[in-house]
Amino acid sequence: MKLSKIPEKVFEFAGTVVGFGASVFIALQIQAELTATTPSTMSLLYTIGFLFNFMFWFLYGLRFKRLAVWLVNIVAVIFQFCLLIIIILK
Repeated sequence: MKLSKIPEKVFEFAGTVVGFGASVFIALQIQAELTATTPSTMSLLYTIGFLFNFMFWFLYGLRFKRLAVWLVNIVAVIFQFCLLIIIILK
């Protein structure tokens, strides 16, 4: 397979960049929720589901010592938790 010819460090770097890029979208949603004067329309179940998803992948990354996985997912956990609190408080 051609993917196996790409060095592991390249995938690790790319995964970190893409993961942090995905966390930017959570940060943008936090900003949107904070600036909106209307009640949140985001689903609590959806938000909690993604929080558990990010927590799992954080633990997976720790277990298998994958920096790209645990680092970006702990950031996503923090952002998603903040988003959940904001939604609950609205």
